[in-house]
Amino acid sequence: MHPKKIIIAGIFGGFLLLVINFLCGFIANALLPYTIFEIPGMRPMTDPFAALFFLYPFVLAFTAGILYDFIHPVLRGDSARNGVVFGLLLFIVVTIPNQFVIWSSMYYPAGFYLSSILYGIIGFPLFGILCVVIWGKEGVEALKKEYTTI
Repeated sequence: MHPKKIIIAGIFGGFLLLVINFLCGFIANALLPYTIFEIPGMRPMTDPFAALFFLYPFVLAFTAGILYDFIHPVLRGDSARNGVVFGLLLFIVVTIPNQFVIWSSMYYPAGFYLSSILYGIIGFPLFGILCVVIWGKEGVEALKKEYTTI
């Protein structure tokens, strides 16, 4: 196990997934308008526990980083392909069951589903590519170089 790489993937991947989540929500809301706070069962914006929503991408990134650490030796092909394959695996394991459960048990607006599906299709492959870079031969050092030049 590579705890340093998992932590880096959790932090950078969490920020990446958080930004993708907001972008996908914006796109879905432009196409199929809805207000997230009007969905039944959602906490009001003033509730302090609602802030935990922003931790979800980080928890997901840390757990997906652990999963990538286990399966990256068996991925074959070039780097971009490995990242996309891992991202699609996450889409199949996370997004599809999640959307099925929500669709089959709750009345949510179509924009909510579109946002979640876009998040999985776009965000998870990008996260997979990030993991490939981090687990690469010089992945962590390359990220340090990029970070210091910003």
